[in-house]
Amino acid sequence: MKKFIILSVILFSAISLFSQKNENAYPFKVEIKGEGTPILFIPGLASSGSVWEETVSVLAKKHTCHVLTLAGFADQAPIEFGAAYLPKIQAKIIEYVKEELKEQPIIIGHSLGGFMALSIASAEPDLLEKIVIVDSYPFYSAAMNPMVTEEMAKVQGEMMKTSLAAMPDDVFASQQKMMMTSMATNQKDIEAITQWSIDTDRKTMAQAMYELMTTDLRDEAALVKCPVLVFGSWYAGKDYGITKEMTEKNFQTQFAKASNCTIKMADTAKHFIMFDQPEWFIKNLELFL
Repeated sequence: MKKFIILSVILFSAISLFSQKNENAYPFKVEIKGEGTPILFIPGLASSGSVWEETVSVLAKKHTCHVLTLAGFADQAPIEFGAAYLPKIQAKIIEYVKEELKEQPIIIGHSLGGFMALSIASAEPDLLEKIVIVDSYPFYSAAMNPMVTEEMAKVQGEMMKTSLAAMPDDVFASQQKMMMTSMATNQKDIEAITQWSIDTDRKTMAQAMYELMTTDLRDEAALVKCPVLVFGSWYAGKDYGITKEMTEKNFQTQFAKASNCTIKMADTAKHFIMFDQPEWFIKNLELFL
């Protein structure tokens, strides 16, 4: 009996140490729900993984959903990243797929998460089964100015980083509250994404945004082997002369080198498409999956 107790304690300690090591091995929190083909969900800049809650409640019936919240975002502890945040996160997501999953997963990413899905699929062409990109471009800055280059974007990006770092907390919170009304329609959703942003480490946010602004993946899109589904939104710009047709053309131009890419444009959704048009989003998502 004593031997059994001793062995049990040793085994429990070993499991605890493994779990602790496993949990701390990655610069993101992971929540796992459901059973079936694996899907990794990556939220956007400063967002919590709970942005996927409604989507996961449907897809978890047929899939194992691995829902990430990235380090430094939405009250998660930040990491030391030096001069590069996204490459460190990307390397660890790739490691997670190779070490923790037994088959090719699908990645579904929103905004910055969609950019990362494209970056991973181009860097590791045989790693993924499919990717879904929700309202994100291969080159963010070119969506605003088609003539911009990475070098030009770096000037704007440095100005943004400096401004964000110097901004007092109350001013930042007020700015975020105003900005998020252009991102989603429902007041409850606006309040949630605003709070995630306020709870995000400012240095992490600034660096991630800088890298998003200054990295051009339009050529790398040609390296992607797996099928790609892109969801686009335009509705937030309708009062500024932007049309659905203009925005769709912009997506088509930026994803031109992706050989197996389908683009679906939402009719009335703002940036958080999964919040604003959930039924349409889920329907097209399930058809693709």
